[in-house]
Amino acid sequence: MDRFSVFCRTEAGDRMMAEPKGSGDRLTRSVLEAVDGFSTVGELVTRLKDGKSVQRALTELERAGLIETLDARMARVAEQEARWLRGDETPARVEPREIAQSSPAAADPAPTAADKRKQTADARRLERALGSGSQASIFDKIRVFFGTLGHRAVSGGGKGGDKIRRGLMIVLALLIVGGLGAAVAALAWQASTLRQRVEQDAANWLGEPVKVGRVGVAFHPWPVFELGDIQIGEGGTSHIDRAFGGPDWFRWVTSQPQRLRVALNGGSLQPSLLARLSGLESPGRVWRLKEVQVDALSVPVGKAVIADLSGAFLFSGDGKWESARLKPKEVAVTYELQVQDGNILASVIAPEFKYGETKLDNVLISGRMGLNGMDDAQFSANWLGGAIKGVVSLDFLSRVAVKGQFKVDALSFDQLAALMDTQSLVSGRVSGPMTLSGEADSLADLASASKWTGNYAIADGSINRIDLVEAMRRSGNAPISGGVTRFNVMEGTVVREPGKGVRLEIRRLDAGALSASGRVQVDTEGVVRGALRSEVKTPVERIVRLFSVEGTLKTMQLRPQGE
Repeated sequence: MDRFSVFCRTEAGDRMMAEPKGSGDRLTRSVLEAVDGFSTVGELVTRLKDGKSVQRALTELERAGLIETLDARMARVAEQEARWLRGDETPARVEPREIAQSSPAAADPAPTAADKRKQTADARRLERALGSGSQASIFDKIRVFFGTLGHRAVSGGGKGGDKIRRGLMIVLALLIVGGLGAAVAALAWQASTLRQRVEQDAANWLGEPVKVGRVGVAFHPWPVFELGDIQIGEGGTSHIDRAFGGPDWFRWVTSQPQRLRVALNGGSLQPSLLARLSGLESPGRVWRLKEVQVDALSVPVGKAVIADLSGAFLFSGDGKWESARLKPKEVAVTYELQVQDGNILASVIAPEFKYGETKLDNVLISGRMGLNGMDDAQFSANWLGGAIKGVVSLDFLSRVAVKGQFKVDALSFDQLAALMDTQSLVSGRVSGPMTLSGEADSLADLASASKWTGNYAIADGSINRIDLVEAMRRSGNAPISGGVTRFNVMEGTVVREPGKGVRLEIRRLDAGALSASGRVQVDTEGVVRGALRSEVKTPVERIVRLFSVEGTLKTMQLRPQGE
C-alpha cells in the first residue's frame, strides 16, 4: 500500500461511527476513527504504532465500502459536477458497497425530459459532495475550484456558453487579422521611402556606394520589409540577393533607436567588406544592427570560394560587429569570426580533413584573417596515429599556397612515407620538427605539390628489405638483399620535393652493438641509391664496413664496398 495515499470516510463509514463503540473489531474501529481525509497512510501507521495491522485494517475497510481514497472521491465528484453542468440528472449518491449489492431490477426508472426541465440548479451541490463524509482539505477545494473554472471556460454553459466561445474566437481572429493588416499597411507606407533611406544610411556607414534594386513587404514569417538585388561597392563587388527585416515595434512607437534583426538570403560578401565592417563604429542613433542571419551566402577568399554558408553575425549593444559563426551545408566545417581591435580573428574547426591519401582529425586553425587567406595561424590536428601542431600561413590569391612549421609527435612513418611515395622503406613512429611549403591549383592537389623538410627521430623501428647485421657477417663483395634491420633509435633529416623524390639522411642508427650512418635517395620512379657506413663493436674487436645501396624499393640490396 502506498504510504502517501490519503483515505476519507464514506457515508457508510460515518454511519458506522455513529453506532455504539462496542460494535465491531476494536483495531478496525480505531483505524476508522483515525481516518480524517488528510492524514496519509504513513502518518496513520506512525500514530497507531502498528504498521502491518493498520494497513490490513485499511484494506478491509476499503473493501467494505467504509472508506475510499481521496483520489477516488475527487474523481467521483468531478464526474457528478460534469453531469450536472451538462444538464443530466444526477442520481442519488451510491456508496461503493451499495453499488456492488445493487441489481438492475432495483435501479430507478430513466428520467423523462419533463423531469429534466423541472430540475433546478443546485449551486452548492459540489460543496455538499465535498462536505459529505470526512472533511476535505483547503488544497482539495482550491484544486476543485480551478478545475471547475477551467471546465466551464472550455465546455461549460450549454448552448449559451458555446455561442459566447464562438463569439470570442471570431473577435480574436478579427484582432489577429486586423493587427497583421495594420502592420502590413504601416510597412507599405514606409516602404515608399525606404530605398532611399537604406541606400543613404548604409553608404554613409560602410563608406561604399549601396544600391537597392527593389523594396516591398513580405511575410518572413511575420510582416517585414523585403529588399532585393542589393549591390555594395563600386561595380557591386559584394551583393545580396534578398534581405528581410522589420522594425522593433515598441522602439518604433516610442521613438527609440532601432535594434534590427536582419535576414540575408543568397549573395556574396568580399573579405574587404568584412575587414571594413570590423573597424566601423556605431551606424548612428536612428538604427543599429543586433543580428544578421545569413543563408546561402558565399565569401570568395582569393581563388578559393567558401560557398553555401549559413549562420549569424552578432553585434554589440552600440551596433559594432562582434562575432560570426558560419557553417557550409555540404561540409562538416565551422568558421568562427571574432573582431578584436579592428582585426578579424578566424577559427576553422573541422572534425576531419583529407590531405592526399591521408586524413587529419580534429583540425583547428586559428589566426588573423586577411584579404586572401590567413597569416601565421595556429594549427593542430590528429594525424597518422599521432599529433601535429605548429604555425601555418594560407594564401589563396592566385593559387592555393601553404607555408608552415610544425612539430610532429608519434606519426606512423609507414603512412608518412606513403604520402612521400617511399612506402615500405622505414617503419616506426616518427617525431620532430618539420617544415612544409607548396602551392597548387586546388586543395586536393596540395599534398602532391608540397615540399617537406625536417629533422626526425624514430624509436623502436626498422629498415625494411635490408639486413645490416647479416651484411656485417658475410665476407666478399656479393650483393645482399632481404631481411630487416631493427633499431632502437634512428635520427637524421628528411627532404621530400615534388618531382625529385625523397632524400633520407641517417645521422645515427643505434641497434645495440650495431650502429650505422649514411644517406638514401629515392626518386619518383622508386629507384634507390645511397651509401651506408656500418660498425659493429664487441668486447674484443671493432668492425667497420661500407655499403652502397641500390635497386628499387621492392628489390633494394646492399653491395659491400670494403672495410
